[in-house]
Amino acid sequence: LTVGKPLPINAFTDLLRNEVARAGYVEMLTHGLCSKADNFTNLRHNVGPAAELSNPANVEYEVVRTTLLPGALKTLSHNKSISHKDGVKLFEFSDVVIPVDNEIGCENQRRFCAVYASPNSAFEIIHGLVDRLMTCCQIQPEAGYAANSMTTDEYQGQKRVARDGILYSVRPSNDSCFFNGMCAEVVMKYISENEAKQAGVTINSEKVVGTFGVVHPEVLNNFEITYPTTVCEIDVEALMHDGF
Repeated sequence: LTVGKPLPINAFTDLLRNEVARAGYVEMLTHGLCSKADNFTNLRHNVGPAAELSNPANVEYEVVRTTLLPGALKTLSHNKSISHKDGVKLFEFSDVVIPVDNEIGCENQRRFCAVYASPNSAFEIIHGLVDRLMTCCQIQPEAGYAANSMTTDEYQGQKRVARDGILYSVRPSNDSCFFNGMCAEVVMKYISENEAKQAGVTINSEKVVGTFGVVHPEVLNNFEITYPTTVCEIDVEALMHDGF
């Protein structure tokens, strides 16, 4: 006899989905196909490799997305009538398809994306959500980062349960999709052999697992968005641990 159960990544995603919803965000579900322009050019990125359709129905279905940002920004664009007075909070957990060097040529990656749009950019709102997500995953912040961003009790571990062998921090990023100086990348440091092996890196190495920041006005114009917007995108699989 066999007993059916969710795959670990799906069960883990469901737990995180509940936590983000409790933070006041509304879930969205966007299309997995998009145009090259939306996936690259409209985000101010150079056109890169992606899984392409050989005979797309139209220009909107040229490639399989490599990021969740186009779908999130298009959702805002198509819902201009929503009141932005108190801020619009949206999120999504979905897969992207990344070209890799294997026999298939690509692989699925589970990502998390959140959007906050309001009359003010509110970088701290998304920053707080990223910290909350890491807390729910029991990932401890590095002391230097925590000292600047959290209370003494929080970063000394008195208000959180954290697993050994892995830390995180944030540092400035130069992603052209965002305002210069208002963008950061989430970095995880693996200090145990087991966690490093899971991540496919060497011990004491660092791995960038996500970015967040205030979207550049040119990108907002490309997607016909009229309010300042802050977004984040994080690799969910990098947050999992072996005991899940």
